[in-house]
Amino acid sequence: MIELTQKKLTIRFSLIMLAFTVLILTVISLYFHQSVMNAAKRHVRDDIQHEFVEQFHRTGLDTYSSQWDAYHFEILNANGDIVVSSRRASPFYPALNRSLLKNAFSGGQGFETVMIRGEPYIISYFPLSEKYVGRIASSFATEIQHERNFLKLILITLPGTLFLSFLVSRYLVKQAMKPISSVFTFQENFSSSVSHELRSPLASLKGNFEVSLRKERSIDEYRETLRSGLAEVDRIINLLNDLYLLASSRIKSLDLFRQQVDIIAIIGELVNGYLPRLNSKGIKLVNTADSRVFCICDEGLIRRVFDNIINNALKYTPEGGSISIRAYEALGKSLVNVSNTCKGITDAEIKYFFEPFYRGKNIVKDNFEGKGLGLFIARYIVRSHGGEISAKITDAKRFSLTVSLPMK
Repeated sequence: MIELTQKKLTIRFSLIMLAFTVLILTVISLYFHQSVMNAAKRHVRDDIQHEFVEQFHRTGLDTYSSQWDAYHFEILNANGDIVVSSRRASPFYPALNRSLLKNAFSGGQGFETVMIRGEPYIISYFPLSEKYVGRIASSFATEIQHERNFLKLILITLPGTLFLSFLVSRYLVKQAMKPISSVFTFQENFSSSVSHELRSPLASLKGNFEVSLRKERSIDEYRETLRSGLAEVDRIINLLNDLYLLASSRIKSLDLFRQQVDIIAIIGELVNGYLPRLNSKGIKLVNTADSRVFCICDEGLIRRVFDNIINNALKYTPEGGSISIRAYEALGKSLVNVSNTCKGITDAEIKYFFEPFYRGKNIVKDNFEGKGLGLFIARYIVRSHGGEISAKITDAKRFSLTVSLPMK
């Protein structure tokens, strides 16, 4: 759906850009044409002033005739009759423009453009005296040829402009659609994962109830069924809480209730809670810390961060392995490092550990199933506090997580 939308938007955007480009080129062409005409008129106006009007006022009509044989030039009276004309003018001029003639006798200078013998000319009517006006024709074929060459250049570059518009449109649409595509992808993965994760506890809950109803049972058996059902309900509630955090992570940082928190105390309580699992797998845990490690944070959320991290270490640590935890302060930050024995984890795989619903390929199977949200939620909570969480494989081939939190 996203790809189809991108294609449609690219085509529409390309057409808009092409239309805009054509509009701009049309405006430029009109401006260029107008500039050509203005330049031709200015040239004619200068010739009239310096070659004809000044000479007419100096020498008069009779002696003036020898000066304009090289021009398409005529002198007209008020009736439009030709008083004198150059040799080139007599077979040349089209019909008289009486409107421009009248305007010239009123003291104005006017222009008209006509095609004569297949060549474009500007004809100008201009005043000489109270009795006479002049008419001169000047070719602007060279200027028109330049204009045509310019238009040809535009037409030649139009396919390239269309292709460039398409490339630019595709790039801009792709850049603009990245956040939307990310949201759609997240929504699809989110819906699929929610369905998958909820199906297991709901199926278990339904199965337990169905088995319990097949025959009469003792009160203790019913209680056991209820306990099992309650455990599945708690599992669903925890999953929904995690999914809420997952959905919120795409919108905003968490709302925090900040207070001074003893990180060492939190880690100690969590470790005590995991001792049965540690002992059952023969995992050695070493918990070292500086004398005091505090941070200003939301205690409930930070507790959840370290609970997820320690739980993650347990899942990845094989039987007989070891986990080490160290809390300390450095450079104005509270730091906690959790490292554990690992097998088969590569640096290339680590970047996926913080993605939603990703579970490592070598998780130790036990009765504690994960949802692949622990490290993602941990990073989201830490970043909401202005901190950071990073992971790496150490030189000793141990999986190491470091949480950095601001002390103030």
